[in-house]
Amino acid sequence: MQINISKQEHFMSLYQPLHARLSRFVQTLVWDNEEAKDVVSETVLVAFESFEKLENENAFLSYLFSIASNLVNKKLRRKKFWGLFDTDKAANKPDNFNSESSLMKYELNKALKRLPSKQSEALVWYEISGLSMDEIATIHGITVNGVKTNISRARKTLALWLEKDETQSVKNMKGVWNEQ
Repeated sequence: MQINISKQEHFMSLYQPLHARLSRFVQTLVWDNEEAKDVVSETVLVAFESFEKLENENAFLSYLFSIASNLVNKKLRRKKFWGLFDTDKAANKPDNFNSESSLMKYELNKALKRLPSKQSEALVWYEISGLSMDEIATIHGITVNGVKTNISRARKTLALWLEKDETQSVKNMKGVWNEQ
């Protein structure tokens, strides 16, 4: 199997500047670091394999994030069928929080998963991945005002759940996920 070098170089030139943003986004959707790496790798593979279908390079960001989001949702649907949950084992399992930031990350991640998916994705894409509201609107297929509404509702709900004021609950989201 021979890969067209120009296709590979072109793909990498578009992907490289977005790698960190994609990694942060996926990390917020899946708690496990190894699983996040797997999803990012699978996203790159799927995106590269169907790269010829992309008609507009300006849509590459939304193309990547949509693929990643779909892969995570697919994994979450499949996880429902994995193994049996043992309440006693779960209650006796020690917490592996080695720092305050990892505990904050865990609590924030748990709260984000409780939000409706459109709200949590919009908030994560905006606050953690650094996407613009226009880019988020394009990915979700809604208006910019719809994105603003989703972000506002997500912030208010998180603030209520995390018992902090609205801006404080998401103020350091990006910093929490950047600490690895």
